[in-house]
Order: sequence, then C-alpha cells, then structure tokens
Amino acid sequence: MFASVFRETFKRTWRNRKNRLVLILSFVAIFVHLFFYMPGQEHPMTIDRETLRLEMTAAYGMKEGRLESGDIAVNSMTGIDTYSTAKQQYEDYFGYHSAIENGDVALLARMTAGGLPDFAMDTVWEQLNDKYEGDLQMMGYHQTRLFQEMRSIAEQDGVTLHLYDRKTAFQQLYTFFATYGPLIVLLITVFVASEILVDDRRHKTLKAGQPMGWRRYIFHQSLSLAIILGAIFSVLLAVYFLAAGIMYGFGSPGLEVGAYQYDEGYRGDGSNFSTQTISVFIGMSLILIMLLIYFFIRLNALLSLVFRHDILVMLIGFVILGFNRIYSGRGEEGIFGIGGEYFLHNYFETGLVLSGERNFLAMTDAYSFTGALIIIGVSILVLEMLTALAAGWMHRQKFEREVR
Repeated sequence: MFASVFRETFKRTWRNRKNRLVLILSFVAIFVHLFFYMPGQEHPMTIDRETLRLEMTAAYGMKEGRLESGDIAVNSMTGIDTYSTAKQQYEDYFGYHSAIENGDVALLARMTAGGLPDFAMDTVWEQLNDKYEGDLQMMGYHQTRLFQEMRSIAEQDGVTLHLYDRKTAFQQLYTFFATYGPLIVLLITVFVASEILVDDRRHKTLKAGQPMGWRRYIFHQSLSLAIILGAIFSVLLAVYFLAAGIMYGFGSPGLEVGAYQYDEGYRGDGSNFSTQTISVFIGMSLILIMLLIYFFIRLNALLSLVFRHDILVMLIGFVILGFNRIYSGRGEEGIFGIGGEYFLHNYFETGLVLSGERNFLAMTDAYSFTGALIIIGVSILVLEMLTALAAGWMHRQKFEREVR
C-alpha cells in the first residue's frame, strides 16, 4: 500500500508546474551563486592592498623621520619610545605586504589570526556595525568568531586563497546551514506540501475509496513526500557541493568552526567560545532539517484537514515558520516566563542553535543539538496526535465533499 501512495505522491509532486519551476530555479540559483556571486567574495578580514601600501609608506617615513630628528621620547602611557613604536608598526605592515605580494596565504592567515592593522580592523568594525545596526554585543560576538575562524584556517596544512576566503565546498555548505539555508529549505517544503492533500481531492488522482484507513493514508502520503523532498534536497546539495569543490576545492571536513555555551559572567568572555569540526556541524544540521521537513509536512496535513484550502494552508505555514522573526527576531525571549529553549520556533534556524548564537543571545547553555532533538521530537508527537484527532473529525467522505 505504501508503494502505491508513494508513486501517486511522486507523480502529483512532479507534475505540478510550480514544483518543477522551484526545482529549476534552485539549480539556476546554485550556478548563479557559484559562477557570479562567489568569485567576487573575499573574507571580511581581507586587507586592502593599496591602503596597506600607503600606511606602510607612512609608517616608514615616521620611523625614519624620528630617527633623524632624534625624537625618540618615551610615551608615558606605554613606556615605549616613539621611534620603537613607529618601527614596530612598519615591520608589521611590511610583513603583511610581503605575504600578500609573495602569495604566501598561509603566512597571511597566521598574521591575520594574530591581529589586524588598525585601519583594517576599523573596516571590519564598520562592516559589523552596518550589519548589526550598532548592536555592540553582536558586533563583539562576530568579531571574536572571525578571529576564531581565521585561527582555524591558519592551522590547516596547505592553506589556499579559496580556503582563506571561505570558498571551499565544506565552508560553503557550512555557511549555507549556518545562515539562511534551513529557512530556505523549510520555505520550499511548506510551498510544496501545502497543496498535496487538497490537490489529491481536487484532481481525483487518489480516489476517496482508497483501500486503506484515512489516517494511514495521510501518514503514508506525508512520509512519501518527506522522502521525496529529502531526496531532492540531497541531490541539490550534492550538486552544490561537487560544483563548489571542482571550482574552489573541497577543503577539509576537519576544519574547526565556532561553538558557544554561556557559563557565567561577561557573555563575551573567551572561555565561553569553543569549536567543533565542520563535518559534525553539517551532519547535525542535516538531521535537524530532515526532522523539521517531516514536521512541516505533517503540519500542512493537519492544516489541510482543518482549512481545506491550499493557499490558506501555505500562508499559515509561512507565518509559523517566520514566527520567531515576527515575534522577536533574535530568539532569546521567553513566553509567559518560560525560557525560549522550550519553544520549537527557536529551532527553525538550526544554524543559530548549533553555532551557539542562540546561547549567546539568551546568555544560557540550554540550546544544543540534543535539546533540539527533544523539542522537535516532542513537537512531532503532539502534531501526530492532533492530526489523528483532526482526521477523525474531518473523515474521508466529509473531506471529499468539501474540497472541490
């Protein structure tokens, strides 16, 4: 019985023109991203070569000028004479300049991981200020993560420019899952799943007299769609990974990426920051996203039984998916005094959970992969019970009559 439902669900999904258009646009988006967007991208901590040259020249002139004039007075604040300060600055700039001119990316990564010239750090801070609208806490958090990331890159063997610029296949997958990737996947899931049950009734592909229980039929159809969407997303990600690997190199699955768990005291303290391997992060992301795909498919099935209109079901699904951004946009707020870690909407953006950004925002250690599994799992169980009740209320014949 499951095989027949799977075949019909696959046919209905594939024959839908909107679904085929989404699939085509997804492939187009992958290649536009790789061929047109990525070539021009640089790491946020990239040092502007021309500005570096000018600053190095100025530092050299200051060093030589003070040496010639004998103006080497000691700075009362630092206890270091002004000539030594200018000389040290020039040597630092010269080191960066030599690494860039000689194409020694490994040396550049090591130097950058240890600190940036003042003018380059000002540029990074301006970028963070624009992105986080003056939120000093978030700016400090992401500044720490940038240096943490660069240290991990510097520790790799055979550092390439693509690795430095975060373009390798593993790094791009990480960026996808750590930012908007999960929301994109779930938006497509809601879009595709919103009309499956209603569309069946409207087009009479699967007859009302299907020889299996109504609840079992809805479950089989939901499971079929979850498998189909999981396979489609897997193919898209595989194409993305392989194309990125061919163009920019695959990188290392053992590259360390950031993690965060708040302990106590100042949230920006370095002791709260840790690392995890990029392969572990990607693996955990895939597990959580597959569970959320199934959750939203079952949610759409429930909404279809209640509202029986595909557009309305889709809109409600979008609102639920975007609830966190509508409600707070951050994720640290509780509801009625209950901590945010107990609410499912804070786990839709899985990257913010697994990277620890939710922990930073809420000053807690409660957001974790295990916690996400528990919350999503409990939510699915509750949803299964509600769907079973709704299927009893909106039985097969009643649903058939009301969907035209």
